[in-house]
Amino acid sequence: MNQYLLSIMKGQKSGFIAQLITYLLVPWSYVYGLGVFCHRNFYRLKGAYNASKPVISIGNITAGGAGKTPLVIWLARHLQDKGFKSIILIRGHMPQSSKDSDEVDMLNEQIPYIPVLAGADRVTNIRKAIGVLPVDVYIADDAFQHWPLGRDLNIVAIDAGNPFGNGFLLPAGILREPLPALKRAHVFVLTKTDGSSGIQVLASRLKEINPKALIVESRYKATGVVGVFDDGVLPENFLNDRPVVGFCAIGDPLSFELSLKNSGVKISKLFSFMDHHIYTRGDVQRMLKFCLSQDIQVLVTTHKDAVKLRVFNDLFVGLRLVYIPIQLEITKGADEFIQKVISVCRN
Repeated sequence: MNQYLLSIMKGQKSGFIAQLITYLLVPWSYVYGLGVFCHRNFYRLKGAYNASKPVISIGNITAGGAGKTPLVIWLARHLQDKGFKSIILIRGHMPQSSKDSDEVDMLNEQIPYIPVLAGADRVTNIRKAIGVLPVDVYIADDAFQHWPLGRDLNIVAIDAGNPFGNGFLLPAGILREPLPALKRAHVFVLTKTDGSSGIQVLASRLKEINPKALIVESRYKATGVVGVFDDGVLPENFLNDRPVVGFCAIGDPLSFELSLKNSGVKISKLFSFMDHHIYTRGDVQRMLKFCLSQDIQVLVTTHKDAVKLRVFNDLFVGLRLVYIPIQLEITKGADEFIQKVISVCRN
């Protein structure tokens, strides 16, 4: 049911039932919008915390699925290559019973030498890091709507395939703010452009809203196949023409399915869960039961999901669980983008 509602919010479902659900939720979107307005203006009056070092925000205007985390990793690596010491500030979306979030674990594995501070209160984390961790710039993940923290550069990731959903605010749609809020952005990074045919239309619309912002295009690039339980790197053609079961708990499961198909993977079935879903033994056993019934020996997931599944090693006897590392590749505007970022870091 949750996936069905999400597809309505994204504008992927039509018909009488979808329209009825949307119209029933629209009044709550007005309530949500009023709350956003009051919250934003409260901090306009109170004032935001200005860190002693530059703050770069990477966020979006929609709920989930725009590709912020790969963008954070791309930016952190490039700043490291340029000699800048970064600290990543991330909220982390997991219950208090869990030590770290899936995103934090993934960041620690992909960029192990860059500190990641998790917690909803990013200002407190900055204050705790002062004098303890060397830093030239803070990268604040999912901070476009984080009003307590001032920022020097607003980077907004936008899913080129489904930029604004059905156009409504939460909960009727996926918008966190009305589209005029994009006027605060300094850079738009269009993600998943290889699967979209409306890039120019989207770019024109963004220019109408915010003509001063830089528009950058990007796509995801698969970088191999890795075993979840042993971190062993497998041949790139390991999944080619091999029936597999795919599963994920991310904001945009369709993009994961598309990346598998583009890599030549034959997907027998895709299990999708809500973003940040915490897997249970029952979830895993249900998927493994399907594999056994279809004589499928390989399951493939995302890196973000892989970090949550290592505790279920005992269930995968005789089966292989792998993930495909995905990296962001800037296809248009990379040089101008990184120069804009560096100019902020040097101020």
